[in-house]
Amino acid sequence: MPAFMPCTTIKPLTEFMSILPPERLDYHLPGFIFYEIIDSVLGRNNERIRQSKSHVLRLILHILCIIYLNREFSAVSGVDSLRKKIFNLSPWWMLPIGLILVLFIAGLLVTQVIRNNTRQAIRSDGESSALVVSIHITSELKKIEGAVQSLAGSPWILPALVSRQSRDIANAESALDRYNSAFGASVSYLMDARGQTIASSNRNAPDSFIGKSYSFRPYFQEAVKGNPGSYFGLGTTSGKRGFYAGFPVKDRQGKIQGVVAMKADVDEMENIFSKYPYCFFISRSGIIFLSSKANLVFKSLWPLDRETSSALLASGQFGNQPFEPIFPKEITDGTDAVLSGNLYLVSRKLIGHEGWSVVLLSPADNINSHTFISIMATAAVCLFVLIFSGIIYFVNRSRQIIRHGEKKLQTITSAVQDAIMMIDHEGNISFWNEAAEKVFGYSARDTIGKHYLELIVPERNREAFEKGFVGFRKTGQGVAIGETMELEALRKDGTEFPAELSLSATQFRDQWIAVGIVRDITQRRQNEEKILALSITDQLTGLHNRRGFLAFAEQQLKLADRNRRRVLLFFADLDGLKDINDTLGHKEGDQAIADVAAVLKDTFRSSDIIARMGGDEFAILAIDPEENNMELIMNRLQAQVDLHNSQAERKYQLSISVGCSFYDPESPSSVDELMASADALMYEQKRKKKSHRA
Repeated sequence: MPAFMPCTTIKPLTEFMSILPPERLDYHLPGFIFYEIIDSVLGRNNERIRQSKSHVLRLILHILCIIYLNREFSAVSGVDSLRKKIFNLSPWWMLPIGLILVLFIAGLLVTQVIRNNTRQAIRSDGESSALVVSIHITSELKKIEGAVQSLAGSPWILPALVSRQSRDIANAESALDRYNSAFGASVSYLMDARGQTIASSNRNAPDSFIGKSYSFRPYFQEAVKGNPGSYFGLGTTSGKRGFYAGFPVKDRQGKIQGVVAMKADVDEMENIFSKYPYCFFISRSGIIFLSSKANLVFKSLWPLDRETSSALLASGQFGNQPFEPIFPKEITDGTDAVLSGNLYLVSRKLIGHEGWSVVLLSPADNINSHTFISIMATAAVCLFVLIFSGIIYFVNRSRQIIRHGEKKLQTITSAVQDAIMMIDHEGNISFWNEAAEKVFGYSARDTIGKHYLELIVPERNREAFEKGFVGFRKTGQGVAIGETMELEALRKDGTEFPAELSLSATQFRDQWIAVGIVRDITQRRQNEEKILALSITDQLTGLHNRRGFLAFAEQQLKLADRNRRRVLLFFADLDGLKDINDTLGHKEGDQAIADVAAVLKDTFRSSDIIARMGGDEFAILAIDPEENNMELIMNRLQAQVDLHNSQAERKYQLSISVGCSFYDPESPSSVDELMASADALMYEQKRKKKSHRA
């Protein structure tokens, strides 16, 4: 029995034949058999096939059914004369008809395989492209989220929220400006716990955020609860699309004092969408936020219910215009969609931001065209050569589609600045973009097929990575999956460098594959170190500032207490700075402060901690005063002052008042206590000088 004819069809056919009068068989039988064959083999709802029922196809299908019924009716008693009347044909034609039957069945099967392969190739291409777009978006979003988290931990931010003094707010605004420039954000701003903006990088712009409240924004509401917050929408002030990231600012007790936020314009992020005919970045409810077609922005992919539409319009997240739907119902990953009369395959990738996803429509009209051509060729020609040629053609066409998809994927990933790699379930590298070649120093030829541990992971970390990969191979889950983490990576020349790694998992042929994005953050680390150095350095003198002195002094006192070592703390003040400023100007006053710093550097050793505490006050922590007691150090300091004053063309004489306190590990004191004691002695010396001059 042929595979395409269900057994349940035979009995109804024989019953139908038994009740028909002989003179009606020639009229009813062909049409009945034809529609049964079409509906059973190709499906009752396949409109494309119904439209292709040409005379040739009708004739061939009728002949095939007659062959089958000839064999079936031979076993039915009482119909032998009827069979002779209907099938009065010579037996020689059975062989070519049988061959046609075989070729036709083979053609149907091959057509279905080609249809599936073409669909799978297009779907694979669409998924790869959607994955690249989602990776690009995720990378940009993680950059902003990481930046705002780092900004929240800046030492300049919390004082502005606590004191609200203009100096602290100016320091916070300076930090906001640096981060805003370094990470290419549109605006960075600081809000108190009530959502009111107290500092902003756009403070001098006409649309400044200063004084405005953004407590209604979801990213603020989430951050003020202690969680990182993110949000896509139109700016209420600028009216531009943007991505907002917020992070809580906490004091030492863990209390939330405010929220720091950054907004990134998404126009540049949208450039990658233009590579595809229809590619969208949509919200959970289907609102298009980014699009390859500018006229589709803020439309809805599918109809919204009245409640959802009203809530979105009231929030102003996507403007105040009604959301016109593009499709009649929600589209999901792997389904078909018709747009402007063309068929597309839908690829939809979630990116983990509250249901936001990338939707890519891959043209799929060639699926039906391939199916139609294959059926017509099989029915019309019915020759092994043409069928074989058709198979080769469509297989090659499928391979071309796959190669085209791979080339497109390679082109897109080549434009990305971050290293992108794919690692199969065995841990071997299966994809390596051009940026990875620059970052690690290996060419794609050097890495494809080799285990990633041997190439890019430092030896001390390989055991931990291998343990984690064992679990990933089974479940596709892991500590690093879906996260962004900083670690040390290994270059080809053996050097290590700091890297930011983002990992995601995808399943292909029932096997888990890891997709990694690696960013070289060497420059960022250096910038962070420079920022830290600037935060503890006095710009006028190059000495430590108050913050740096207190931090280093605390460390040294702990070491002195542990090693039972004595330490001297000097507190110095430039005498007569006000007179210098009043008579010679503030520029000369700054020079006098710099001269005092130079004298202190010449007096004390490089291992000692010298700092300008503010204004004309200086503090020095002599780490090991065993060789030089207080009196010797004071004499050396006075000698350096005299030497400086002996220089020609001096407009005034430097005079420094100094107080000294002594740290005894047998009776330990805090830095503040030592400074207070030294400060009191310094002012005592200053009073004696004034009394002496009087």
